[in-house]
Amino acid sequence: MNHHQIELLRQPLTKRQISILSFMDEYRRQHGYAPSIREIGTGTGIASTSAVNYQINRLVAGGYLGRTSEVSRSYVFLASAYQAIGKLPPDDCELASLRAEITALRAETRRMREQYEARVYGLEQERNQLAQTLAMLKRRVIEQLEDVAS
Repeated sequence: MNHHQIELLRQPLTKRQISILSFMDEYRRQHGYAPSIREIGTGTGIASTSAVNYQINRLVAGGYLGRTSEVSRSYVFLASAYQAIGKLPPDDCELASLRAEITALRAETRRMREQYEARVYGLEQERNQLAQTLAMLKRRVIEQLEDVAS
């Protein structure tokens, strides 16, 4: 996703999203790593982990958070997140942002490759079945022609 696409996706944050970002920033500063979904819910007063996950996904899609991998606690604050909560990003924020984007692209590429390989395998199976059906039909036609000829 390029910078222009992120700008198009970015919409004003809700109070809940700002609360989540503020909590995540404070938690990371205190503990040195991102909070879990459950900890974010507890820290912001959101009872449902699915509601927290939804908000996190919106923040990722909006270009406020980046994921460094497919595991929990892998969120990276992007420069726009610091701006949204009124704080200055650390000096390495741009580097973290680039790493997060590269990691996200790698994960997306891996997902696309897996989907592609699964589709190709399915098409190969379908082709093999059609080839077997065609071979069987050819044998039947040849047998019928031989019966007619004799």
